[in-house]
Amino acid sequence: MHRTIVLLIFISFSNLSAQNENKWMLDTEQSVIEYNAKHLLHAWSGINKNIKGVFLEQSKSKIAISANIADFDSGISNRDSNAIRVLNALNFPSVKFFSDEILQTSNNIQLNGELDFHGKKVDKIVNAKINQENDTLTIEGSFSIILTDFDIKLPSLMLVKMDDLAKINFKLIFKKSN
Repeated sequence: MHRTIVLLIFISFSNLSAQNENKWMLDTEQSVIEYNAKHLLHAWSGINKNIKGVFLEQSKSKIAISANIADFDSGISNRDSNAIRVLNALNFPSVKFFSDEILQTSNNIQLNGELDFHGKKVDKIVNAKINQENDTLTIEGSFSIILTDFDIKLPSLMLVKMDDLAKINFKLIFKKSN
């Protein structure tokens, strides 16, 4: 009898928390992450349109995003295969971001989280714009990373290493999940 009461209380609280939670699933058809990198001789970018993610809107909101390194396309297959080698994508196949410390004011959102890249986790604050229209939530912004913070050995061309700074642009479009 005691176990039945405890189970009913647990189910009641679970239903209450589920009612107060909005689950948003990333729309992989429309979302994109782009990196921009430079070398003394040229600049390039790579785009990933195969991103996975979820945004939970509740008393303590959370976001989790994951993108495979091999899915970034710079338009030059030789460059992409070199990036896979340099980033050791066989051992560290994806880049991930997780935050459970989210501050939102009107159209702005601050994600205080952890960026997991090349086997190293670095605390990262990401500021972005947020917009909700009906059952669509869009988070859009950019931030920079220092590649050597992730123990990445910078490749060189003509004895000159690429820039240590890379800029990341993103547009994440979430659809409300029932």
